[in-house]
Amino acid sequence: MNDEVHIASLVVRHRPDAGPRLETWVGKCPALEIAGRDGACSILLYEGSGTRELMELIEDCQATPGVVSVNLIYHHAEPRDALEQPASPLEHSGASDGLAS
Repeated sequence: MNDEVHIASLVVRHRPDAGPRLETWVGKCPALEIAGRDGACSILLYEGSGTRELMELIEDCQATPGVVSVNLIYHHAEPRDALEQPASPLEHSGASDGLAS
């Protein structure tokens, strides 16, 4: 089994009065959180187990009364074990980068 972590951001356009309904729906979805909201636009962040779950959440969000559109803005998948490794600094390859030393 391929154990991956999927990270995505969504822009949700909705009627202003649908904001509380959207917040309630997001509260029931452990893989989602609201990162920002301004009137009739909300930004959702997703961290979950896969594309299928993400696509189902997008469909469910679109079906929420008052939601006009849901757009996937960013999606990244990474093996879970790679994310658990410490980050290493980038090594300079020695190639000229066009900057004067």
